[in-house]
Amino acid sequence: MQKNKVIVVIVFVIISFFIFRHCVNVGASVVGTISSSVLYPLLRIQQLIVVPIAGWFDRRTTVAGLEGHVQRLQEENEKLFAENIALKAMHDYAQETSELRNFNKRYTLRNGYIAQILARHFSSSYQFFLVDAGSCQGIKKDMVALYCNNIVGRVAEVYPWYCKVCLITDADCKVASSVAKTPADTLTKKGLTAIALAKVGASGIHEGVNDTTRTIMRYVSHLESVDVGDAVLSSGEGLVFPKGFALGKVVAADKGELFYTITIKPILDFNTLRYCTLISKEDVA
Repeated sequence: MQKNKVIVVIVFVIISFFIFRHCVNVGASVVGTISSSVLYPLLRIQQLIVVPIAGWFDRRTTVAGLEGHVQRLQEENEKLFAENIALKAMHDYAQETSELRNFNKRYTLRNGYIAQILARHFSSSYQFFLVDAGSCQGIKKDMVALYCNNIVGRVAEVYPWYCKVCLITDADCKVASSVAKTPADTLTKKGLTAIALAKVGASGIHEGVNDTTRTIMRYVSHLESVDVGDAVLSSGEGLVFPKGFALGKVVAADKGELFYTITIKPILDFNTLRYCTLISKEDVA
């Protein structure tokens, strides 16, 4: 605004002198001399002061505009970065849970809730997961944690936003089970359909020994047939665990006077597992 006022004044003075020069009947040379003498300082002032000041205002306006533009770009960049992180997290979740979701849909695990494993604890006394689903999500005590057609454990304690899952490797977790006379690797690859059709043999109780690499099966009669490589499945007896889910495979079977001493290797790797499905026994179709 100040720059415009200065320019208007200069233009007005120049026009006034030119009108005075052509309209007043005086000697042309005298008027020309006077007008040039007055005009020259004004031109020098414009060159030395007005033009630099106008340039400074222009630069100031330009810099302020650029700073505002940079600020807007930074805000947009931060917003896009946050959106990118959220989309990447959603993409990773979709990829990591696709197997579980497809399995749940295929075998109609009604009301199954896919939950992320927040923390894991493995010791000689306890073996458990903390999972990000609690009473606010409808989780209840003694619900079963599955990963596809494998049993992870049972819900031992429930809190508003998370729950504690006692693993099948924990000494307090006991599952009524049977030995299937089919290689465990074959059953776990083909899924629940193959497990349902498998020929079931000896029955017993699957127990953890607080070791993620092995469990045991007790109370299997020495009169039954148990071989290394056989699959161990849940029998469905009892109030917690549903029938026909894998627990592991037999890696050693020593016949005693009354019962076998059976060592089982879990099929799941509990150190790398990231998600599981929480269901009730009655929710398995």
